[in-house]
Amino acid sequence: MIVLEESTTNMDFHLIGGRHPNMIRIVILFVVFALFGCDDSQSEIRFDKQSEYERILVIDKNDRRYLRFGNPNSANESVISLSDPRTVPAEYIRIAALGAMLTPNPNRALMIGLGGGTYTTLLRRHFPNLHIDAVEIDPVVVEAAKTFFGVREDERFKIHVADGAIFVRETQSIYDLVFIDAYSGEGIPQALSGPSFFDAVKTKTSPEGVVVLNLFNQHGKEQSFIQVFRTRFPHTACVRSSDDLNLVLFGKTSDMPAHADLIAATRGFSAVADLSFDLEKIAKKLGMECRVSG
Repeated sequence: MIVLEESTTNMDFHLIGGRHPNMIRIVILFVVFALFGCDDSQSEIRFDKQSEYERILVIDKNDRRYLRFGNPNSANESVISLSDPRTVPAEYIRIAALGAMLTPNPNRALMIGLGGGTYTTLLRRHFPNLHIDAVEIDPVVVEAAKTFFGVREDERFKIHVADGAIFVRETQSIYDLVFIDAYSGEGIPQALSGPSFFDAVKTKTSPEGVVVLNLFNQHGKEQSFIQVFRTRFPHTACVRSSDDLNLVLFGKTSDMPAHADLIAATRGFSAVADLSFDLEKIAKKLGMECRVSG
């Protein structure tokens, strides 16, 4: 925003060049508007609905479509490209894709927190035989995902409108890949971040399986999350997003693959999967110690 303040100049505005000072202000504001006000990147709200839990919005801006909670200027819950659905604009989703390389031949996946379904869409594209359960407590989020983000259920992909903590306790399924992305406008719910929740997740994860946890903007709380997570999944690794907002944790009860083997596996997978991003580069950033700086 550009703010024009008369106090920033010592010029006497009584009369300049025979022109009235108000006219000068109008001309200046017109020029500023011409330069900065005619922005083709104006946002368009495509969906705006208050659910039982919070306000859900879908916003288009240029080539991007965003899912946001709370208000139009809040953080992005999901983002897709309107011109190229194959691209994965959200960096943390690209990082989380590494989870599929940390468990051998995944057969069943669980996602807690659907959002715009960008992670499940990515998995379905590159692992067509994978069975996926997505759990989302808010039916309005599911409505937005299906209407504006191309999310479609089929015999291998089922969306459960349910509380994620209750679903994990009650399901009889065992999962090779679990992705927990349950951040809302109010933060990560306690029911989906406490010790009892991760105890339940552990019982529903296969012996060679991997649990992926996205922590968004949790600076100051990350260490406590990591401690609870690592107690249940002692083999823990992580990658931090380049904007420093997301820390993605990967946890296993069994050994992590050797770093060199993981890099080789991602290189081979990328060669045949035609990914729109460099998964090998992400694998090289994986930190096995997962210490919090500062």
